[in-house]
Amino acid sequence: MITFRKLLVSLVVPVILLSAVTPVSAVTDDCDAGAWRTAEGQSATRRPVVLVHGWTGGPMTDTANGLASRLGERVNTYTFDYGRRSLHWASDPQIAECLGRFVDAVSKDHKAAGGDGKVVAVAHSMGGLALRYALQSKGDTVPNIITLGTPNLGSPWGATWLADRIHQMKEGGKDQPPPDQKAALCLGPHDKGSALPQGCKSDLPPWLPARTAVTQVAGDVTVDRTLFGFKLYSLPLFSDGVVPVPSAHGYYTSGPDGESPADGARLTTVTESCRVDHSLLHTKHAIEVPAGMALDFVTLQDLRSDTLSPATGWYLILATLAASCSHMNHTGDAATLDRVAAAVSGAVDGLAQPIPVDPNDHRVSTGISVYYAFESPSGNFRCSINPSEPTAGCHGKTSPVPPRPQRCNPNINWGSGLFVDAQGKTDFICTGGVRYGNFTDSEERVLPYGRSLTAGDFTCVSKETGISCTHKPTGHGFRIAAGSNEQF
Repeated sequence: MITFRKLLVSLVVPVILLSAVTPVSAVTDDCDAGAWRTAEGQSATRRPVVLVHGWTGGPMTDTANGLASRLGERVNTYTFDYGRRSLHWASDPQIAECLGRFVDAVSKDHKAAGGDGKVVAVAHSMGGLALRYALQSKGDTVPNIITLGTPNLGSPWGATWLADRIHQMKEGGKDQPPPDQKAALCLGPHDKGSALPQGCKSDLPPWLPARTAVTQVAGDVTVDRTLFGFKLYSLPLFSDGVVPVPSAHGYYTSGPDGESPADGARLTTVTESCRVDHSLLHTKHAIEVPAGMALDFVTLQDLRSDTLSPATGWYLILATLAASCSHMNHTGDAATLDRVAAAVSGAVDGLAQPIPVDPNDHRVSTGISVYYAFESPSGNFRCSINPSEPTAGCHGKTSPVPPRPQRCNPNINWGSGLFVDAQGKTDFICTGGVRYGNFTDSEERVLPYGRSLTAGDFTCVSKETGISCTHKPTGHGFRIAAGSNEQF
């Protein structure tokens, strides 16, 4: 074990320290808000994106530049830097509270430039946990979050001697936390709903505001064992070397009581996979081959039992140092940045304000009633708003559909669409015929993407992600698409 420790320190600590060497700005009791440049580049047509780094890190400049090059004038990026305080746990007031104030400042300046003040957040590692502490009651401000390797359920390296060693090596120029507020301790693994590691004086990170859209990106490294250039077998680590995939994708079970509220965050999980070629024969000594294969056998057993042993530790180190999608590398990795840019692009599209159409272009009169009907551009859904009932709904196939309730007669159709009524009640449609979008003429009534139709107290919006209809007085409604749906 001593030899393994020396090996870890000699290989890992210098590289981690070098990778984390970035300029840091002073964090004072007032958050150093005077140094923030949240008004720069603000425009009503550009979506502000706030980037938050992780433990011992500094501003996510490479990621910001990568997003700017991919998304151009659609976004402006703003990096939040708590580098001087980054040895503290994420709940520290000069991290979480200052991050909340930073987000508010970005939002305020976006509104001053004519925008809606909505902010997209991108966070790496512990930065994702800092957002959870910071964004209470800010669901309207930050509706979309993308996390990269955030240890929702901790890291096997947290609360270990190696984490303490890295903490000690990084003490210079940083504010020191008390022992019970050290991120090196609090980042240790914890199970569903259980407390943070013993000795960490902090509650579990709280749940994000209701309906926050969270995209969880995890790195997943596979080590290929080769001999003379031929692949013999692979070791799937199911980790980015620091944060296991289940932890990076573990938001849903990582907060109080171990289960996110029913109206909680809407999750999308993304895995960026990559491979490392690790040859069994590095020198002329053939003894490496059986020794290496024996090590691999032990590693496979430990991986199956979720054990951090010297064997698994060696491979996690290899992944951390060498893999493009590793915890240390994926903030600047081109493939991972493509994933993040796609998620940010989707958020930007989703937050774009729809352009209203003339309701008269969708007016249908039966002689008895008047309603406003339209079809989705894909042709998958036919919808209408009926102000006289009053209700709005869409017919079309969607998935998943819940089991048929007892109130819905088994002899008629169930789950053919969704509706919302004047009390804000939403549900799947139980009907023997077409109740919504029953056009009485042959005129095409497509509602193009990016357009909205309002009649009475209801507004329906057409987007590539689906059709949504909302009862404006209550704010309740639904979104329907071929492969997904939700009620809010």
